[in-house]
Amino acid sequence: MEKQELPGIWLLEAFRRGGVDTDRLTRENPVEIRHMLQAPGELLPRDVNTILDACARLSGDGDFGLHMVDFVDPAMLGTYGYLLTNAPTIGRFLQIAEQFYPTFYRGSVLRLRSDGVIGSLEYRVHGGAAASGRHDNEWSLGFFADFIGKKLENGWHPLRTQFTHGEPVDTTELRRIFGDDVRFDASRTAFEFETTILDRRISFTDEGLLRILTDHAETLLRNVAQPRSLESAVRLQILEDLEKGNASLESVARQLALSRSTLKRRLAACGRTFRELKESVVVEISTRALAETDTEIGAVALKLGYSELSSFDRAFKRLTGMSPTAYRQRRTGD
Repeated sequence: MEKQELPGIWLLEAFRRGGVDTDRLTRENPVEIRHMLQAPGELLPRDVNTILDACARLSGDGDFGLHMVDFVDPAMLGTYGYLLTNAPTIGRFLQIAEQFYPTFYRGSVLRLRSDGVIGSLEYRVHGGAAASGRHDNEWSLGFFADFIGKKLENGWHPLRTQFTHGEPVDTTELRRIFGDDVRFDASRTAFEFETTILDRRISFTDEGLLRILTDHAETLLRNVAQPRSLESAVRLQILEDLEKGNASLESVARQLALSRSTLKRRLAACGRTFRELKESVVVEISTRALAETDTEIGAVALKLGYSELSSFDRAFKRLTGMSPTAYRQRRTGD
């Protein structure tokens, strides 16, 4: 079974950013670190807590879990991060956060709730248990609160935040992320917010193109929890990397924790090549964008990693037999 997960090696890099001696961390916690490197999305909360507790001790940072918010950026979260950063509104961001969180970390779930006036985002470990360790709680909930705060600016904080763990000696850093109303030894780990923020726009990518990109990513990502081919995993990574202009065999292999030769060999065994998969993703996205939206062709090209419109024109014509302009005119009748 192939999985699209946060590569364990990136977690080690995040730990290094936080001042952790990762060699010592590995020596002291060999079982947990091996599991993290081999199947990070399958880690149990107790393993995550063990690792984060060790990181806090080795770095001397009592708020290490919370500071993981600063050490891990959305680009490190694979396609899940891609969907989050391309969400058009806060409301869609939170829906994506809830819907696809298990594809990033199968040990827990998010629950989004609203009574029409006040909403909440709750973090729970898998199986319905409410309690987890302090560092896991603070990182998991803090990531989403910090993301929203940076998008809304103007000093936004949740209305109220609750944690199942006890109150730490110093709550300064918690207040930086969550505001002044932070409560401990609660029945759940969650933060609350006014539902008026849900319609706030946070992405200004052309809406039609954004819908096609996110629809495509969501369709692929829904298969993550199921057995699927290597082809699906590669397509997911190509989609994420295209806009950054580095959707190469080397970069995708690295993201999937495979060597270049191994990825090439395994694709060949499936009767596919990396170039075929990359071109198929480009064709699927570009033809839908040209047929279903009024997005400028240059904007479509940029989203697919082409900095020069002429390069996109040549590639599109080679793959479809006509220019992007001719294709749009034919499909729309203009």
